[in-house]
Amino acid sequence: MFPYFKWGTIDDIADPDGIHRVKVTIQGEAESIADWIPVLTPNGSSDVGLSFLPDVGEQVLVIALDAGGVNKAVIGSIWSKDVKPPETKENSAADLNGDGENSLKFFKTRSGNQLIFDDTEGEEKIQLISADKKSRFEISVADELFSFKTEKDLAIEAKGAFLIKAEEIEITSEKQVNISADEYQVGAKKEMEIKADKDITVKGSGISLN
Repeated sequence: MFPYFKWGTIDDIADPDGIHRVKVTIQGEAESIADWIPVLTPNGSSDVGLSFLPDVGEQVLVIALDAGGVNKAVIGSIWSKDVKPPETKENSAADLNGDGENSLKFFKTRSGNQLIFDDTEGEEKIQLISADKKSRFEISVADELFSFKTEKDLAIEAKGAFLIKAEEIEITSEKQVNISADEYQVGAKKEMEIKADKDITVKGSGISLN
């Protein structure tokens, strides 16, 4: 009967024509491996679109596009008892929909990089987490907090102006704070206080204190 749907397993994803087709072993087919067939995507235009290819070994659902079953397309992957869905390991109650609230929407790559949208009531947040969990960007609705944490270096670069505006700004360093500029100005509308537990050294071709 047309159209038909069948289970299949991805065998090859290295499309020689580079148009994101895959080879699939389809259950019940006379041939063991089908020819290159396309993968359905929500958006695909010329050099535009959403690019998510299934991996080799993934179980997928295949639909026949004609009565003879010659033209087929992969319309999605399927989880099973053998191939289980991923967990974020960030909210154990919501992982695998354990709380029944369907609170997590996320994308997790093979290496473990994650983009998470957590709608858990009272704990709403957006997270971008590296595979080693050593770097993370988070927007917490409950805490009204925007944070970026990393165990290594953090670099911010702008060819134009870099502006920071806040009610209060605090900078703390366990070692040194170095500032280098062609021209450096510090101004305060009210009081300014400079303290040091040891010496303060001021050098310049000219120093003016008013």
